[in-house]
Amino acid sequence: MSSPRRERRPGLASIEEIAYLIHGAVQRSAADETEIAWIELQRGRVAARGQRMSEELATERTILTRVIDRGRVGSYRTGAGEPGELDNAVRLAVAQSRVRQPVPGLAHLPAEAAAGNGQPEIHDRAIADLTIESAANLLRDVLEPRESAELQWCEARVALCNSRSVRRKAGVTAIQISVAAGSASATSAARRLDELDAGEVGERARARASGSERAALPERPLSLVLSPEASISLVELLAETSFSARAYHDGTSFLREHLGVQVFDRSLHLRDDATDPAGLPFPFDLEGTLKRPVDLIRDGIPRTPALDQRQAAILGLPSTAHAIGGNNARAEHLFLEPGELREAEILEAAEGGLWVSSLSGLETIDPLRLRFRARAHGARRIEQGRLGRPVPGFRWEDSLLRAFADLGGIGCASQRRLSPDGYLGGISAPAVWLRDVGDLTPL
Repeated sequence: MSSPRRERRPGLASIEEIAYLIHGAVQRSAADETEIAWIELQRGRVAARGQRMSEELATERTILTRVIDRGRVGSYRTGAGEPGELDNAVRLAVAQSRVRQPVPGLAHLPAEAAAGNGQPEIHDRAIADLTIESAANLLRDVLEPRESAELQWCEARVALCNSRSVRRKAGVTAIQISVAAGSASATSAARRLDELDAGEVGERARARASGSERAALPERPLSLVLSPEASISLVELLAETSFSARAYHDGTSFLREHLGVQVFDRSLHLRDDATDPAGLPFPFDLEGTLKRPVDLIRDGIPRTPALDQRQAAILGLPSTAHAIGGNNARAEHLFLEPGELREAEILEAAEGGLWVSSLSGLETIDPLRLRFRARAHGARRIEQGRLGRPVPGFRWEDSLLRAFADLGGIGCASQRRLSPDGYLGGISAPAVWLRDVGDLTPL
């Protein structure tokens, strides 16, 4: 194979060069089977509050090497990408495999499968060309006095090769904007710059802001309505603490006791779908397996954790194409499926309750019972079927098993936010009406 031309954008290796380098290292490996995934990533961030502006631009590289040798698995992570360093990473992965026991049921690395047709476009030159200056100008066009905002974006190049002829490569971009008006906020994310309506995000944040007249925090509201952004925060917590391969393997996930059992409201459907252009799609996982839709919760019944090939073999469950590296698997393209209620209909039905703009500081107290605590911001009373007087921020302690067991309704309009890694995917959710919630205490 001849070496490709070494043309690169400053700070990022070209996808062709990456593919060439890892293919060579896989061919030179002495292990029975070898897999290398290379992620080249450039992140940018601009935040504005009044006249104050902060900025950040960084380039990252992660190279994940995995081998199967005599049925034993070894892995190694590095950021060094020269041919000799890649060969050394393979040797270190082999050395690690020799001190481990064979993995029963793990026959081999993923084999080649035909690429799907009609993959959505996931790379946008307009995002890739963003600079700190152009991003700051975009924020200035959105902001009004006494507001704050943050814009974050990234371009990634992901390539994977294994010794069973799997070769994947993709360039991908993502962008997200958040605008805060007082204690209220709004967020949106997209794969393309022209899909991100920054002005609409600002208007949504302002519509959620409130006047100066305040109401007391009720001891126990009849119900709680979560904005789409607040719903996303709970979905992210649920996926990380309960549906990740690591949580299921460690026995800390509630799925260990409730897999296949209806524990949530029957209207609750949570799927992971990296093929849906309505989200933030991506074609393959970090084992090179092509993505497909997977139901995590259907009709209130938990169906499966997210599993890569190795964890699936250990646990005796089917793989779900969710490898993220580091001996873990996680759903990265989550959709809490919308219902049929418009926002006005939810607010009218939830009269006397509270509406919450956003949640922060989420932490799990008891993962087996899905107990958590969070801080609620931008909360308002629901009065006469509309957003009424604001209430002080509060700490919310509850169980998702209980809160999601009896839903008053689910909104019909969803919003999107980037997944924790910031480039592979995102989370989409509508407003959710919880009929009854746990303890609320003022911050």
